[in-house]
Formats: sequence, structure tokens, C-alpha cells
Amino acid sequence: MVVTALWNQVQAHFYAFVSYYASILRLPNISKQNWMVYSIDKQKVINSCILHGTGNTLSGGAVAGIVVACIVILIVGIWPVVIYYRRQKTRKAKSLRCPEDSVQLGSASQDEGIKVDRSIQFSYEELCNATHNFSMEHKIGQGGFGSVYYAELRGEKAAIKKMDTKATQEFLAELKVLTRVHHLNLVRLIGYCVESCLFLVYEFIENGNLSQHLHGTGYEPLSWTSRVRIALDSARGLEYIHEHTVPVYVHRDIKSANILIDKDFRAKVADFGLTKLAEIGTASQSLPTRVVGTFGYMPPEYARYGEVSPKVDVYAFGIVLFELISAKEAIVRSTEVTYAKSLVYLFEETLSMPDPQEALQELIDPRLGGDYPIDSVLKIASLAKSCTHEEPSMRPTMRSVVVALMALSSKDSELTRGLELSPRELKSG
Repeated sequence: MVVTALWNQVQAHFYAFVSYYASILRLPNISKQNWMVYSIDKQKVINSCILHGTGNTLSGGAVAGIVVACIVILIVGIWPVVIYYRRQKTRKAKSLRCPEDSVQLGSASQDEGIKVDRSIQFSYEELCNATHNFSMEHKIGQGGFGSVYYAELRGEKAAIKKMDTKATQEFLAELKVLTRVHHLNLVRLIGYCVESCLFLVYEFIENGNLSQHLHGTGYEPLSWTSRVRIALDSARGLEYIHEHTVPVYVHRDIKSANILIDKDFRAKVADFGLTKLAEIGTASQSLPTRVVGTFGYMPPEYARYGEVSPKVDVYAFGIVLFELISAKEAIVRSTEVTYAKSLVYLFEETLSMPDPQEALQELIDPRLGGDYPIDSVLKIASLAKSCTHEEPSMRPTMRSVVVALMALSSKDSELTRGLELSPRELKSG
């Protein structure tokens, strides 16, 4: 019949139309045998055409009308399915949105002191291969937002932080900051991945973190010169995000565990998660926010009222200086369960003694073995005390801290060099 032949021709052309758009929209595979599930019953259309026709011969207008009617009916039948799958695809895309949309990687930035770079986007398969499916042999750490694995990616040693999908804010915060801010004393972000889980890929820092060296076992004791240099490196990293970026960044979780030590015993500040980051307009401005961080490192105004300014980091850095001197935890606990003192209290008590230099000897890390200039230790203890002043306005800026540490580092280096000179070199000098 003419109508049957016409229907078959319309069906063939419309199947091609449906298949083409199904491939674009990534709909389920549609075969010639089952594609009619998205439209209407073919025989009903043919029967309808016969009942209203004039026999086996149809006029050109009738044929055109039938063709148009068939196409309209098919479109009406298939369109709800297309709309449904398009919505499903959009919903899925939003749930797995690439961070590029949020942080605009690779876009130009006019912010002074900020260098914009496009990080490498790794595939999940590449990360799996580099870590042997994230095996325990490659696991090197565990943090609040996920696990850290060692890997070698594209010829470079790397540390991969595997984050839970619930940590999206933390993931985007680190990605935002570390793709914009680059400094020798800030850990470098290599790339990221957003398949299955959230992954951040950093440069691998060989010697762990400062807390491990000061409080852990199996590490050689750091020399006094190394401790001063680590303090200076960390201070420079903080000074950069406080003074040379727009907006100003406040880390909010400075502690010895977030200061990494490389193979040359140089320090890099790490861990820029959203819950530890605030953006503010100026260095003096203070904003109320949700309190996050580590107990023992929080200044009073932040712990009580959630007020954030760069002076929050200055306070925490003062605690780190106390740790470098004493190798004690931020909260010192005695053998008695109920007894604990903060390092701030211990050092304030010591420095208020009639002879603070003599009293300080009791707090200095015994592993130094007396190999340190006591006047240098006293100056750093005094600097740490000013950093941990109860009033934020009385604390120095990180720029002032850097200047003070540079002077101490230079003096200590000259003293160390003098101790290493031979008697002949000393005499000739």
C-alpha cells in the first residue's frame, strides 16, 4: 500500500533523526527494532490513514498531510523522552562539575603579586596506575579531609591527596588559592582530578612535616641553624599571602604539622583548605567567621568571637616558634591526666623570671645538646611572645617577623661559620 510504503519511508528518516540526536544527547542506544518505544504504535497510524483515505490512491495534498501529521506525532512522542534525558544529563554534570567552572583556571588576573597558571588535569586512570590502585604501600599520610599517597607522575615525584566528595569546599579552596598564588615557601600544586573522588596533586616534599621532626621518633634532631632557617622560610610564605596578594589570604591553621620540610631542610607552608582560609580586603580588617583550626594555636579573639585577620596566623606562628625552641606540643600535658598547660603560658612564665636567660635553659630542646647561642634563643622566644600577645593590635606583622628572623639568621650563620673555621683561618682573618 502507498500509506504503508510512505510510513516506512517516514520511519526510516525519523529513525536517522532520532539516532543522530540520541548520540549528541548521549541517550540510551536505540535500535531499529526497539526505537518505536519512544513514539506510537505504527499500525494504528496506518489504519487511521486508510479509514480516512479514498482507497489505494491518494492526492498529493493528502500525502503531504499524512507526512506532516506523522512527523508531528512522532516528535510529540519522542520529545518528552529527550527532555527527560537532557535534564538527567544536566543534573549529573552539575554534581560532578569541573572546578574550572568555579575557579576559572587559566583566566587572566590583574591581581598584583598573583601569578595565574593552569594546573594539569589528571585522569583517574592515571592516578590509579601511579599508586597501584591507591594501595597501602603508597599511602604516606592521613588528614582530616582524606588520605595522601606517593606517586610518580609524568617524571615528577608527587603527593596525591584523595578527598571525599563531601569535601568539595575544601577542594575548591585549595585549588583556587594554589593556582593563583605561587611562592618558593608555599607548597606547589601540580594538578587535580574530579573523577570518582576529588584529588589534589602536589609536589612531593621528602622530609615530612616539622611536627614529625620535633615531636616524632626516628628523626635526627634539627640543629639550631636549621630551626631558624625553617622559621624564616615559613614566615616568608605567610608574609607573601598576607602582604603581596589581593585579596589577602589568612591560612587559619598554621601549625608545625602544616609546615613541610624538603630534602634541603627548607620549609613550605601547606594545607589551604576552605575551612582554614578567609579572604579579606585589607591586612587590618577583621571579619567574623566560623571557628576552625587546631586547639592550642587559636588566638583569643578568634576562639571566642571568630574574628579573622592576618594576626590569627601571626599568633599561631608564635606557637610554632615556641615549638622550635622547646620541641614541646602546643598543649603540654603532664603525667597527670587533669594537668595541662599551653606553651604560651609556659614561656610567659619563664620569660617573666628575674633571669629569663637562665630560666629558658629549662625549656630548650635537650636534643640540641647545648649547641646553640643562648642570646639567639632568647631573642626568638621574645619574638614569639610578641606574636602571641593577647591583643591582636600588639602583635607584629609577618613582614616585621621576617625582618627580625633575617637578622637572627644572618648572625647565626656568621657564628656557625666562625665555629667551623680552622685555627689557621681564624688567625689569618
